[in-house]
Amino acid sequence: MEINWMIAGPVLAGILGIVIGYLMGYATKKSPDSKKELEAWENKYEAKNRELNTSLEKRKELENTISNLQTRLSNVESELASSKSKLNAVQNIASGTTETVNSFRSEEARRAYGKDVIQDDLTIVEGITIEIASLLKQNGINTWKELSTTSAERCREILTSSGRATDTHQPATWPDQARLAYEGKWEELREWQNKHKVMV
Repeated sequence: MEINWMIAGPVLAGILGIVIGYLMGYATKKSPDSKKELEAWENKYEAKNRELNTSLEKRKELENTISNLQTRLSNVESELASSKSKLNAVQNIASGTTETVNSFRSEEARRAYGKDVIQDDLTIVEGITIEIASLLKQNGINTWKELSTTSAERCREILTSSGRATDTHQPATWPDQARLAYEGKWEELREWQNKHKVMV
């Protein structure tokens, strides 16, 4: 059977046109959707990128804050160490001064008096006899330091209460003499006693 191309040709061309038109229409119809989908993905990507950049900026800010805090902490630690060092120096000075004052130097006392001097012997004070020293100890005055901080009036009261006449003793000088003894100023004490002999 022979095909009549005069008839079939236009039919085939029509069918082919329909198919091509359908395909073009389909492609044209799907293209906007693909474009929208692509734009949606691009928007999501840009949003994630912005979110990531924001996170990175916040991280940098936190790192800078941590760095600043570490620097401040280091400075505080340095200042604290310096303060401790100064405090230790002051304490050492105070401790050294205390040790110097409280340290009895018997050799210096012996050189000044030409004899052995017993620590906290109240009779080294001009005007205090063994009996008076015992009387003072009975009233809680046992050391040079304690006598140096006792008022002359209190010394007079102790003498008066024991029935001793204060006009034959000069307790007004006792605290000052005791202070010199406590501070270890033996030459100064001896020189003062030589210039200010008091009656016993």
